[in-house]
Amino acid sequence: MSITEQAVRIETGSYNVDPVHSQVGFEVKHLGIATFRGSFGGFAGTVTVGENGIEAIDGSIEVASVKVLEEQLIGHLLSPDFFDAENNPQGTFRSTSVEAVDGESYRVTGDLTLRGVTRPAEVELEVEGAGIGMDGSSVISLRAGGVINRSDYGISWGATLDSGAAVVGEKVNLVITVEAVKAAE
Repeated sequence: MSITEQAVRIETGSYNVDPVHSQVGFEVKHLGIATFRGSFGGFAGTVTVGENGIEAIDGSIEVASVKVLEEQLIGHLLSPDFFDAENNPQGTFRSTSVEAVDGESYRVTGDLTLRGVTRPAEVELEVEGAGIGMDGSSVISLRAGGVINRSDYGISWGATLDSGAAVVGEKVNLVITVEAVKAAE
């Protein structure tokens, strides 16, 4: 049977995000027509799995590790106009509830903190697979996505074109893929 035909069986325990095989990214509209993408190189997280599936997700990003294709933009993203990295070096997410939708999907609600502002956020989580890694440890693969409004977190820099289109959109898509390895007991 394929993954879509039955629930993925995940071994219970605590799993640590493998930063080499994971990505924490974001997408936002640019000029009202294009999609601008970025990611963070420094992040950590844990996934807690109980008898009934995923129970908790916690993670953090190092804001100064933001990566975009245009290096000159990094300084602006780290400035008070956007992430204000000097005063807010870390972003965090702590789940407050995890609701199973089906055997592979979950709705995760939690507290997202960016720029020192904490607000509730929701992500849709999909278990892409579970298995045994090369060292014999249990490994899980997850994909998560959600949408936040950047101004809700004090990221309110904005400019508009003569056409009225925003240079940077308000909605930010969170795009996260995780490979996590079961912690030794």
